[in-house]
Amino acid sequence: MTSPGWRVWIDTGGTFTDAVGVAPDGSVHRAKVLSNASLRGTIRYLRSADRIVARTTWTGPPDLCVGWMFRVLAHPDPVGIRVTRYDPDRGTIDLAHPLHDAPFPGVPFEIVAPEEAPVVAAQLLTGTPAGAPLPIASIRLATTHGTNALLERRGARTALFVSSGFADLLAIGDQARPELFTLDVRQPPGLAHAIVEVPGRLGPDGAEEKPLSLDDVRARAEALVEDGVRSAAVALLHAWREPRHERAVAEVLRGAGFTHVSCSSDLARSIGAVTRTRTTLVDAYLAPIVGGYLERVGAKAGDATLHVMTSAGGLIRPEDYR
Repeated sequence: MTSPGWRVWIDTGGTFTDAVGVAPDGSVHRAKVLSNASLRGTIRYLRSADRIVARTTWTGPPDLCVGWMFRVLAHPDPVGIRVTRYDPDRGTIDLAHPLHDAPFPGVPFEIVAPEEAPVVAAQLLTGTPAGAPLPIASIRLATTHGTNALLERRGARTALFVSSGFADLLAIGDQARPELFTLDVRQPPGLAHAIVEVPGRLGPDGAEEKPLSLDDVRARAEALVEDGVRSAAVALLHAWREPRHERAVAEVLRGAGFTHVSCSSDLARSIGAVTRTRTTLVDAYLAPIVGGYLERVGAKAGDATLHVMTSAGGLIRPEDYR
């Protein structure tokens, strides 16, 4: 296997994932895969019902795709057939089960990996077969995974906790309209699955004007968790000045079973309730999606140092990513 010490840079977009790697000997390598973590090719002919001779645009080590799922694109199988062997020299792919409908030569296929696309790209770069550890020292990852999830509304089911009387805060917003003179204003659907008003109020100076009623919060939180909601955004009035109410609510939510809680006072501690609430809701909506993605990539990266690029162009560790 390749000696350890590879340095890898990966950019994952909505369609393609591009990677560049520098090997320990200083040579530069490139790889390109689909961002759904699949490799595609065409069938040249069938050597047998369970052995395909393929034409591919990618090359990899023997058994690169063992355990991946093979699917004929002309007749997509939602599950596919597991690959048991891959021989790059002969261009053959062995399947765990025979193909029932023999495809014609030239029919396209795809092999879908159980890993995320950056891991597949790193395997191709380093010549690492399935199941073997990646010989990588460092990974720098840029991704639009969160942006795509936001645009396609594929975030987590999220509950928004706001101060009592402000359930319509984001619906009213700041009155900014893309077309100023449109009379029939149609807003896109909000990100929150549920909005919960929190009894209690802090004043502009941070002094408590009305104490929290955490029993009400706990009851609503438990009902939401039972309904399958696990992510929460907490954005209370004047939390930028004094965060103690938000932290108390967050503690109750975690105790009720929420696995992710975003607080505005941690994310955007500045005046402006609308923008602070929007920021917090987006973080709670995307954090489980992006966080899970980075955890899966990091788990396969092994001992490699993983940094993620921010929208400002900086590099941070995955645990600091927002």
